[in-house]
Amino acid sequence: MKNLEKGPALKKHWKFIVLFLSFITGFMSAKCYSLDPPPITPNEEFFWLSNPPSIPGDWHLIVDGNVEQALSLSMEELMQYQATTQMSTLECYFPVGPHLLVGNANWTGVKLQTIIQEANPSIEAESVTFHALDGYSVGSYSLDELLERDDYLLAYGMNGQTLPLEQGYPLKLVLPGIAGYQNARWLKQIEISSSTPTINLNHYPIHARFLEPKHQGTIALGTYTIRGMVNAGEAIDITKIDISLDDGATWESAQLLNYYVPNVWKHWEFTWEIPQVGEYVIYARATDSFGNVQREEIGDFGWRGFRVLVTVDYDNDSDGVANSIDNCPNDYNPSQIDSDGDGTGNVCDADCPDLDGLNPINFVDFSIFANNWLSVDVNLTGDFNMDEIVDVNDLGIFADYWLSHCYED
Repeated sequence: MKNLEKGPALKKHWKFIVLFLSFITGFMSAKCYSLDPPPITPNEEFFWLSNPPSIPGDWHLIVDGNVEQALSLSMEELMQYQATTQMSTLECYFPVGPHLLVGNANWTGVKLQTIIQEANPSIEAESVTFHALDGYSVGSYSLDELLERDDYLLAYGMNGQTLPLEQGYPLKLVLPGIAGYQNARWLKQIEISSSTPTINLNHYPIHARFLEPKHQGTIALGTYTIRGMVNAGEAIDITKIDISLDDGATWESAQLLNYYVPNVWKHWEFTWEIPQVGEYVIYARATDSFGNVQREEIGDFGWRGFRVLVTVDYDNDSDGVANSIDNCPNDYNPSQIDSDGDGTGNVCDADCPDLDGLNPINFVDFSIFANNWLSVDVNLTGDFNMDEIVDVNDLGIFADYWLSHCYED
């Protein structure tokens, strides 16, 4: 009889078992290969979509519906609950194509589980819908499924700071491993209902994406580092990344850079010794810790749907910028600085007012320029537009370059 009881027990705890095994795998990888922690996206660089709504000064989070104890919580009252900080990667749900809006942050708030339990849903309650100040609603989701997870948050903080307005201030729903559009911002109400759930939580399948190069971009012949990220929901660890540079005919292993954190991206890179100029089709595919390989088909996060097309061109000045996009193709200028915005880089732009031969353009150059102010002659120092007078037009050119460099140090 004991043997017969093991099946249901394993089924009941399978999520915990998967999480535990994945954690051990990631921990061992980190110990063996000294991997870095997953990178955090600074708040000011984190993507956002749609303009924030007006936030009422008397904002409260309302929890109501089929509950024994309806709640109306101010921010001060929310912050009296035990705070939890949870790392989670937020990715817009584009199952095909080059679009990539993704960021990773440490979110601080109160567990969703805690607030729902505080409201004490009635025995008839089955579903939950989240309503936001901008009129957006997500749900209705299974109440039981939401209560199973203790890492779902109502976040009021991001990377150690107050949640930015663009990211959902005063309160954001953070669902690790769940599609970005289901992580609602600017929450105002959690509605608990006896109605049957109508929408499933959308977990990410394993998938690899490119950060560099950009789709339909141009890169220089030579050595190039291809970079990307992998992501998956349901606490799945990614243990292998393969790269194809010949439209999927052959594959080579890329290097994973970060240790495992559940429902958080890993970054990867691959050093490409480019054999020749031309057009290339690049793919990346992921494999998880159970040996499951990212699906192939286009769409639904298959690797063929995330291809990157690149053009490889010659690089005459060996500055890492291909000739066809280099603003000084015969002069070394990896920075591509073009202070006056005329399409010609500073290092080969005759307008660049380097009058003392030293970087940057400063008061020393200005004093040399001022010596010929309103002088009329040919080949005057400071006559940048070559109209045989040093005047306000030349001063405008000089101002464009102020504190810029006319050549690479």
